Amino acid sequence: MKTHYLFLFSLSIYFIGFSQNKLKDDFNYKITYNLTYKLDSTSLDKPTSELMILYFGDNLSIFSSRAKTLANPIVVRGNTGYTSRSVLTKFHYEILKDNRTNNLYYTLQIPKMQDRFYYIQDKNLFKWNILEETKLIKGYNVQKATTSFAGRNYIAWFSPEIPIAEGPYKFNGLPGLILEISDTANDYVFEFIGLEKKSPKLAFKINLKQYVKTEKKELLDLWYRYRRDPFKYANNPNVKSSPEIDKKYVELFTEMLKKENNPIELK
Repeated sequence: MKTHYLFLFSLSIYFIGFSQNKLKDDFNYKITYNLTYKLDSTSLDKPTSELMILYFGDNLSIFSSRAKTLANPIVVRGNTGYTSRSVLTKFHYEILKDNRTNNLYYTLQIPKMQDRFYYIQDKNLFKWNILEETKLIKGYNVQKATTSFAGRNYIAWFSPEIPIAEGPYKFNGLPGLILEISDTANDYVFEFIGLEKKSPKLAFKINLKQYVKTEKKELLDLWYRYRRDPFKYANNPNVKSSPEIDKKYVELFTEMLKKENNPIELK
């Protein structure tokens, strides 16, 4: 009898662990934001912009660049639009927030490779100060809130008319959808472009067993190592070059990375 109970207990632990590795939902809404950012602190007068997408359903949300979203066959299944998988983006991550577990999953796939990684954070990262100031954003009444995160102070505008505690990037936890948020230096500014209700709902699933779990710092170090020397990271025997050429490439990539010295998370 003890053996039987032990077997059932082990089996239940297995299924719990397995289910936690698979995240899925049917997305009800798609939010488009324009992100204006200044990645190079030595060139703050030349901001860059990119469209970002937030999908959310009853239990799960996913946030990524529009370029990466359109290159994801799971997300775009059934859509009529088409974007090349080779379209460029500075943001290769996808951020998932699970309301059932309060987990935030930061996932990253090395471009053109099958290496996938993720780390987990508690999604309740923010202590918000809600203020009385209000305004209109594209016809929605919004209210002001402030917070601090990862070395930056932020001003957010959320809409109680859309009672969803979601927002771009990792931001969440306000009593309404965040339509606009920026740090006080305006190095990173997320601006609301539009909201689209999905009909039919958009089915989404991800199996984290296909990813390697790691820690935030380890993943950032790995990402830097890949971008500094992608050929060495790939370790492809079919790619041959001289030590002189390898050195030149590393110097060029290193110089490029020096200009990406103003990340959204400063610590």
